[in-house]
Amino acid sequence: MRPPSSAVARTAELRAVAGLSGDRPALLSRYHSSPLKIAKAFSVRAGDARQLAVVQMDGSPGMLEGDRYLFDWRLTDGVHLYATNQSYTRIHPCESGGTAELVQKFDLQAGAVLEWIPEPVMLFRDARFKSETEIDLAEGAVCMISDIFCPGRLSRGEAFAFGSCDSRLTVRCGGELIHYQRQKWEPSSLPLRNSGCFGEYTHVGSFMAFSDLITAAHAEKVREAIAGAHALLPDGVVWGVARLASRGIAVQVAGHAGWKLQKLLMIAWDGVRRELLGLPPLRLIREAWMNGAEENEKAVPGQR
Repeated sequence: MRPPSSAVARTAELRAVAGLSGDRPALLSRYHSSPLKIAKAFSVRAGDARQLAVVQMDGSPGMLEGDRYLFDWRLTDGVHLYATNQSYTRIHPCESGGTAELVQKFDLQAGAVLEWIPEPVMLFRDARFKSETEIDLAEGAVCMISDIFCPGRLSRGEAFAFGSCDSRLTVRCGGELIHYQRQKWEPSSLPLRNSGCFGEYTHVGSFMAFSDLITAAHAEKVREAIAGAHALLPDGVVWGVARLASRGIAVQVAGHAGWKLQKLLMIAWDGVRRELLGLPPLRLIREAWMNGAEENEKAVPGQR
């Protein structure tokens, strides 16, 4: 039995409301506690309209054992928000039996659009991570969300050396549960290299879109967009697109480097913006990863 954790619990919060101020999107209210903060918020062109863009920031070196981050975003009627963070979410070793925990809540009112496209999560050796995301959608709202999990700094021999990773996603539309999933990985208990888990790959990711506006045709268009961009796709990445059982699209990817998965998921994101919203691609953050991986995430020999 694992001994009780001796880590000190620390909670940090970021709460914000995005809405329309006159005819322009803006942050109507915000609250954050250290080390979390909103680094920048600005309005950008989205076709013939404007949307709000926000960059969240973690002023610490990463999440330590006992850290608990709470993100609570509310979008009022008709506002369009793109949000991301400034760097990888790094989960440091949890050697006393505790965890680092991330809780995200997104509440979208009628006609609101959220694009939550964060940088990947990096699980260091002995990291123990819990993630719980809840999304509530009103009629006509659209939520796009992506995630990528990196199993350690491969150049330091940390592939699948983390303690555990437990991720949950709950989505409701009009109060009705339309999607729930849970992934829990414990390398010491389950050989993740099995064909039923990661197989020959080290990194996995997903891009999902939820809305009562989504149809089977949208999923097919996204599949065609990825297949049609074969010249731009990085090598060594596998992918699939599916329409969810109710009001959603899921794109799943696997490969050997986080930046490669980001590149493919960006094509999926562009496809949903174009097919569902009639909007062109949105580019705000650095794209250095388009040409290579981070130093700490170099692939081990034979995997590049």
